[in-house]
Formats: sequence, structure tokens, C-alpha cells
Amino acid sequence: MASVVSLRDLLEALIQSSLESGKLEGVTGDLERFFKFIKAQDGVRKVLATPAYDVVERKSIVIDIGEKAGFDAYTSNFLGLVIEFGKFKALLESREPVLRKLRAASGKVVCEVTLASEPSPWEVDRINDAFKKGEARDVEVVVKVDPGILGGVIAKVEDRVYDGTLRAQLGRIKNALGSVI
Repeated sequence: MASVVSLRDLLEALIQSSLESGKLEGVTGDLERFFKFIKAQDGVRKVLATPAYDVVERKSIVIDIGEKAGFDAYTSNFLGLVIEFGKFKALLESREPVLRKLRAASGKVVCEVTLASEPSPWEVDRINDAFKKGEARDVEVVVKVDPGILGGVIAKVEDRVYDGTLRAQLGRIKNALGSVI
């Protein structure tokens, strides 16, 4: 009788084993780098996601990628099992939830802040301090610049979005005035 293994089962096993061995942070970093690599390598991504190619060959490819990138053995084994159990497409489609779950297990959260212009080092420090006070976990702030927002800030913390842009504020004013008139 065949057993059914889900991506969630594989991820839970990865988290548990790497947490027990003190390697969770490294494994998380490995998977972040793997997702960036695979996004940029369309041909490799297609081969790994296509069941028409032999499972042994596809596992060999992810193990080679892991060796060249210096991945921890836990990461390489996880990716090999993902291929073996036919969960590679699910892994790619679940990038953000997978990384969020790994970060949560290590007590870390990523805050993405988008500003209209490049912030000064002092402003980046203020942003870091503000998020660290607001979150009870270790915070990694990633700053992006998008001149299209005109002014203000967009902050994404896991699945929450805080839109304090000038455009959003003007929209709220317009809506408020529209309901009054």
C-alpha cells in the first residue's frame, strides 16, 4: 500500500530535523537562495518540474545544485524528497508560505518596506527600530524603492499590508468626500 506524502509533511520534517540540529537558519537561507536561482533558470525549473524526466536524474540535478551552492545536507535531502514525491511544482507555487513557515519556526519575520526614494541610513535605522518594537520576533527589514508611490510608505509584514502612501491617503479622502456629497 502506497503512502501519501504532502509538501506540508516534508516541510514539517525539514523544520523539525533542522531545528533539533540547530541548522534551521542555514536551511532557510539555502531555500531562499534556491528559490532565487530556480526563478532565474527557466530551463532548469522546467526540467525539475516535468515528470517526463527520470526522477533519479532530477534528484541528481537538485543535489548538484545544492553541492555547488554549498547547501546544508538537510536542504539537499529535502529538495531530493520533494522531487521524489512529485511535489516540486507545489513547492514553487508555495514559495512565500514555505519561507514564512521556516522563518516563523526560527522566530524570524521579514518586513518589506517600499518607499518613493532611497532612504538615508538614519531612516533605515528608524524603520528597523519601529518594526522591532512592533513585532515580538527577530525582524529582517528589506527596503525597496518605487518612485511610483509618490510619497509615504507601503509595509508588508508576512500576510499583512500597511499602505500609507500618498496615493492611498488621497483615495481615502476622495472616498470620504464622495460619500458626503
